[in-house]
Amino acid sequence: MKKITIILLILISPLISCRVQKINKQQKTEILIDSLNYTVLLPENWKPILDSHDLLSYSPKNLGDIFYKNIIRIYNSKMTKNKNTSLSEFVQENIKRLNNAIKVDSNNLTRENTKYGDTYTYNYENTWNFTHYINTIKYFRYNDDFYKFSYSSDKRFYEKYLTDTNFIFINLKFKKKEKALKKKSTKPNTVYN
Repeated sequence: MKKITIILLILISPLISCRVQKINKQQKTEILIDSLNYTVLLPENWKPILDSHDLLSYSPKNLGDIFYKNIIRIYNSKMTKNKNTSLSEFVQENIKRLNNAIKVDSNNLTRENTKYGDTYTYNYENTWNFTHYINTIKYFRYNDDFYKFSYSSDKRFYEKYLTDTNFIFINLKFKKKEKALKKKSTKPNTVYN
């Protein structure tokens, strides 16, 4: 009887462990969403996820485990070094860093006026792990911070989800500073190990 109990525990423990990991990932995703100074409106067929680097990202629901083949990430770059850096200088520095890190097959940089004022769009293509990716990064400034709205997609999915991506960018809304500060101060500190 003791052997049967041990065998059952060995068989059940991975199931319990997977369930706990899934709950922790879901809780972490919710905490990250609450901590943002902006809100993201997603089309019904999209969901927030934690990517392989534990970064909050957004991907179509139907892609499941290959979410990385079509993903949106939003990065906030605080002005710490030089507060006089222009958006143009920030964009050029980021593009230079990116081009030094990966082999870019083709690229194009444009500038347009959006609800955030000057917005630079950097389109480039690259191959990674035998997959051809098309990438679009929109650089803009809001208050004193620079933002990068990044859409990366396997070439096969790029056009299919481009309208959704534009919808997400257009509907991005920033929270009022007072509300964001109040929200942060009412949340308990959470430590992840």
